[in-house]
Amino acid sequence: TANPNTSLDCVQVTNSAVKSFLCCKLFFLSFLQVSSYKMDGPQRGICLVINNVKFDGDLPERKGSYKDAWELDRVFTWLGLEVRTYTDQTSDQIKELMQTWQRSEDHKGRDCFVCCILSHGESGAVYGKDGKLVSIRTIMAHFTAKQCPQLTEKPKLFFVQACQGKDIQRPVYVEADARVPDFSSIQQSISPSESIPEEADFLLGMATIDGYVSFRHVQEGTWYIQALCSKLQLGEDILSILTEVNEDVSRRVDRYGTRKQMPQPAYTLRRKLIFPIPRGPPPSRQY
Repeated sequence: TANPNTSLDCVQVTNSAVKSFLCCKLFFLSFLQVSSYKMDGPQRGICLVINNVKFDGDLPERKGSYKDAWELDRVFTWLGLEVRTYTDQTSDQIKELMQTWQRSEDHKGRDCFVCCILSHGESGAVYGKDGKLVSIRTIMAHFTAKQCPQLTEKPKLFFVQACQGKDIQRPVYVEADARVPDFSSIQQSISPSESIPEEADFLLGMATIDGYVSFRHVQEGTWYIQALCSKLQLGEDILSILTEVNEDVSRRVDRYGTRKQMPQPAYTLRRKLIFPIPRGPPPSRQY
């Protein structure tokens, strides 16, 4: 029911007040437009997917990870990005890939850059196929404004599906993306405070908080990547999407009802980031 006092006030508004209101409204709308990253170019951007499934040594196979890689390819292709997938990369190959794309001319004229890494991990780092750690900070630092000028002021998104700790007993069907506890390797761990460079326009989406495992179904893929791919189809700004991903994953539980997971985003974005939703529906989810 309308408030009668409000209705009366509306009638008594002066022309001057109307003009002031319209000016404020136009300014606000202009601010909203400026506060969003440009995402209307002819080419949206490059999306790298590093999918490490089989490893040397005692690191177990990451069964179900191909489902994650396929879902990422499906969704980001639908959103207009050019997806490049690399499977079973060693630590040196991961670094070489970052150097190659750091120098690539393909970023010119594109709106953003996305990198998804699916692997085993420890605090602040991911494993290469060879069982050697690569710092997440090292990976991201290749794309700072200084190192990759073509991506200056453009959003750079990194999504990491990997454990950040290892004290857990793996269940039968839901496995943890961490190697079997080996305390002799603790000194290899990378400090979580070094996970994101102190540069603007970065977003780091971690599958789990530091010190904890993340879960992967051997057929359906990981909780985090499956939730992320689902929520990316909503057309909301990326931080709202990641908040919904947090809610989705936090409600899940393993088959024993005893293990939970909490994702964690960190960012230096300066504006809203919204992927324009294509007119057509996303491709089939069949795998």
